[in-house]
Amino acid sequence: MTPLKIGILREGKVPEDNRTPLKPRQCKDLMERFNNISIVVQSSMHRCCKDEDYRKFGIEVVENMSSCDLLLGIKEVRVDWLIPEKTYMFFSHTTKKQAHNQKLLQAIAAKNDTLIDYEMLTDEKGNRLIGFGKWAGIVGAHYALVMIGQAFELYHLKAANKCVNLQEVLDQYEDVVFPNLKYVVTGSGRVATGAIEVMHVAGIQQVTKEEFLTKTFAYPVFVQLFSEDLYENMEGQAYNRKHFHAHPEQYRSIFEPFTRVADVLINCIFWKPGTARLFECDDIKKQDFKINVIADVSCDVNGAVPITFKETTIQDPLYGVDKTNLEITAPYAKNTISLMAVSNLPNELPLDASRDFGIVMMDTVIPKFLYSQDFPIFERATIIRNGELTPRYHYLNDYLQPEN
Repeated sequence: MTPLKIGILREGKVPEDNRTPLKPRQCKDLMERFNNISIVVQSSMHRCCKDEDYRKFGIEVVENMSSCDLLLGIKEVRVDWLIPEKTYMFFSHTTKKQAHNQKLLQAIAAKNDTLIDYEMLTDEKGNRLIGFGKWAGIVGAHYALVMIGQAFELYHLKAANKCVNLQEVLDQYEDVVFPNLKYVVTGSGRVATGAIEVMHVAGIQQVTKEEFLTKTFAYPVFVQLFSEDLYENMEGQAYNRKHFHAHPEQYRSIFEPFTRVADVLINCIFWKPGTARLFECDDIKKQDFKINVIADVSCDVNGAVPITFKETTIQDPLYGVDKTNLEITAPYAKNTISLMAVSNLPNELPLDASRDFGIVMMDTVIPKFLYSQDFPIFERATIIRNGELTPRYHYLNDYLQPEN
């Protein structure tokens, strides 16, 4: 096998991301398992694992990454930090033609780089192999509980970023009596799984959608809604998952009944343009619209949750939306819906999240990459190869063109 030199990049996006694709011991274990792998780490002041942590495990800490074959990051790499003719793996957030990353994809092509997007690493059924989704769900659901405590002035929970690890987050629930409210968790993937884990630890009972819509309870409850619970075919055909994802414009939202009985929405669905929103902005003006706290974990601006008008940050995670005029206001104000839309939730628990991410990198991604970049999982995830869009991503061609 050809020797492979891996470089772990410093995160350059603002606000800073503290996660790492491989923790120090994971780097050491990889080099011991594969004697043709070497790993270096770019010095960083913000990474959850300090430079000295890597040095303790014999990992060289450097500034210049130009000698590396494979460069690993987490968030988007700064355009001015790109090195020509390299292979990169990171979350590029370009496959939906996100405007704020158009120049990044253009620069990758111009520098004849190869981009493999973690989000597109899937099995043959389309299931994602790696990501931080579970941790986004965990932190997002915790935010919902934090917000309820503040909105009703019932209790105080520390945000996840104020805790050392997940265990400290969950330990806070032992002394809290959560109010008798109804929570909706949307989605079926890793994100929703993380959110539901928090619901269970908090002692919030899961019920069926029929029970949720028709019964009252003397204790807090939640329901998990899948895509087939949220959308219906406009032609009266039965819901078909494959058809829905291929033709979302042929489906409409059937979420409205839940807006009349739910107090809290924890949104964890994958949403793409062309898909109906769960509700519309004008719906929140209705007298029977009951939801007053939303944790939009998916965080698609103007997406499934139409009042997600902007992304928020860990430093300033919340805002309110006035139900009368739809203007942004302070959270918890009278006649408002309080909303959380932090775009990098897993960064609130960076050590835990990085550990899980690194396990998949060690066990699956790096070993397969070492043997061949032609594995189908890399074919599906390679957006640009040597400066050219791959066939799967030709739909990005107009997005890749420089603006006039």
